[in-house]
Amino acid sequence: MKKYLDLFQNAPVAMAILDAKTLRLNSANSAMLQLLRKEKSVLGKKLLEFLPEIAEQSCPDLIYEVIRTGRPHSEIGAKFYSIHNGKAETVFVDYSYTPILGKDSKVVSVLVVGTDVSEREMSKKYRLEADRNLRALVMSAPVAMAVFNGFDFQIQSINERMLDLWNHNHKTCIRELEHVYHNGVSFTSEYNQICYSYTPLRDDKGNTTGVVMVGNKKE
Repeated sequence: MKKYLDLFQNAPVAMAILDAKTLRLNSANSAMLQLLRKEKSVLGKKLLEFLPEIAEQSCPDLIYEVIRTGRPHSEIGAKFYSIHNGKAETVFVDYSYTPILGKDSKVVSVLVVGTDVSEREMSKKYRLEADRNLRALVMSAPVAMAVFNGFDFQIQSINERMLDLWNHNHKTCIRELEHVYHNGVSFTSEYNQICYSYTPLRDDKGNTTGVVMVGNKKE
């Protein structure tokens, strides 16, 4: 038994056990207390006593559903609101609720496992916002422009000006795109009186994620 208790307490993910009848916090490891921003004094208290702010969130209903049905529940990137030092905080978590059965096969406890993925979810949110902004820029640009995404160069966005250029002077530009993507450097080329410039598109870590292509027709 001590072996399992040590595994529970030292697990790299947040873990807690709630009583099925009262939602009393029977046990929680250090990672769970850190995730909840709580001290050990909350052990033995009911869930809504030390986290009253979740009463209006989905957590209690989902836990009761697990207790009622005996079926586990999990979610990825769930948004969770908590109050810490009088201030509201938003945390994103990957979590699961797993029923623990007693001798009569009834749910006696619920194992809660969670991982703080706030950094991942916020990065995803910022990327989506950046993608929307980039698309708006491309569509309103006064020059022909297209954005290719990934190493397979799928067209993420393209404006009418670039489509007009391609309708009359289309050329395969895979070699140029590969050069810019894999070397992370800008490049220019000319074809049928059209000057094309290629610029690497990078993420917040500096990794190349795509290529921006701009075309200008010489008069």
